[in-house]
Amino acid sequence: MPGVPSGKACEACRKQKKKCDEKQPTCGRCLRLRIPCVGSGQQRFKFQEEKRFTKAVRREHNSITLSTTSKSNISSSNGTPCSPNGNQFLFIHAKPSNNTTRLAESFTQAIKRSTDIRYNLGWSFGIFLEDVPRRLGTNDALDRAVDAVTSAHTDFCNRQPGSVQALTKYSAALRTLRVYLDDPVHAQETNTLAAVMILLICQTILGQTTTQQWSGHCEGATQILKARKNFGPRNEFEAKIYMSLRGSVLFEGLFNHRIQLTEEEWDSLIVNDYDRANPEGRLLQTLSRAPGLMRRAKHLLRTTTDPTNVRSELWTLYLACKLDLDKLKQGSLHKDLSLASTLPPGTRRTCLERLLSVHYDRIYGIGLVITLFFNCMLQALGTHRESVEADAYTFTEEILMLAEISEDLRPVGSGYLIICLTTAWAASRDVQQRGRVWRWLGDYQRDFNNWEVRRWEQDLRWTAEHLCLGDPLGLKENEDYSDYLDC
Repeated sequence: MPGVPSGKACEACRKQKKKCDEKQPTCGRCLRLRIPCVGSGQQRFKFQEEKRFTKAVRREHNSITLSTTSKSNISSSNGTPCSPNGNQFLFIHAKPSNNTTRLAESFTQAIKRSTDIRYNLGWSFGIFLEDVPRRLGTNDALDRAVDAVTSAHTDFCNRQPGSVQALTKYSAALRTLRVYLDDPVHAQETNTLAAVMILLICQTILGQTTTQQWSGHCEGATQILKARKNFGPRNEFEAKIYMSLRGSVLFEGLFNHRIQLTEEEWDSLIVNDYDRANPEGRLLQTLSRAPGLMRRAKHLLRTTTDPTNVRSELWTLYLACKLDLDKLKQGSLHKDLSLASTLPPGTRRTCLERLLSVHYDRIYGIGLVITLFFNCMLQALGTHRESVEADAYTFTEEILMLAEISEDLRPVGSGYLIICLTTAWAASRDVQQRGRVWRWLGDYQRDFNNWEVRRWEQDLRWTAEHLCLGDPLGLKENEDYSDYLDC
């Protein structure tokens, strides 16, 4: 079945039998009509059956294929079927393939559920990734993003720094995404939003950026959502994307003032049918109020006046966080593995039990982070100082315990502990405890490619000061934790 070229016109122009200028990513006609442009400039092939074998040769081929168990047909040392006259036939058992199918197969290896949790992108970054392979070939920004993250993931699994090839693909994916975002039609596509999320994952694998220099992916995602008439998800695939995107936008929103969302927009991003009634869902909804509360709390520290009663509001939200956190802790201590019991004993059941066990620990760790965010602000405002500092010590010990039991999940499966340990270091006021957090955090941070001691130390101090509203308590510049860090 040889491939016969069949032109590079986009699908819309081909269907309407119009001349296509074949420009990428959008042809001139589709851009003028403001309709999706699929396949412009991409070579297509029409497969035709090749009929150059004579009837005699085909009859001989069929007789040999159907009688491979006969000793007379296997005469070579390697078992290759032979014709009666001794000539060998070479059979190539391969399915048709092109760049899209090869890319889909490579990406599937990184996300399928049987992949080790230490390197499984699907488990760590969201179930929406399972739907991505079937969407390849329809959006160049998505294709290039998947190609980049697959290449970066290969290097990461081999514990190698990002190769020139991976960095080149990442840069090309960024350029393509910018072109798509400049197009009013492509910018609102579901696949373009998926490309943004996948590039955020790629940036994390290649090496986490500093807290003061954002990649811009979360900011770009919020701009895409704002450009729509309806901020919420449009379909089930987008609902799955939101499950992963909301946490990234929330955490970056605490530091990046350019991410400004209304209360209704935050609700559209965060609230979903999967966990709206669960403790983890309520904690994320509470966290969405943190950026506005931080601005009001900083105003209180500057002016010493509290016209909006931010102290009382923070304390109320903090108590609600503690109640939900306690429920998550109970779930972590008494893990419900009943879902795995429906499977027969074997590898699949063992794998599912491990995934469920780690899942309960991870959502408890994220719950600790959210609660400690509010704890840091309350400490800075001096609200119930003794009680809040005691809570910070207890919650930090819980995070240290998670860090210890999660070592066998490194590097990808335990990546969430970096934000956990960073927040714990900011909240703790005990020097010895802070030193232990420092050591674990440095150890986990080394798993990522751009780890540099001096820059990491500066970023950590900046993050802690920001979470504490610029409060210098416990953030002395002369404190040295190098003894806790095995450089």
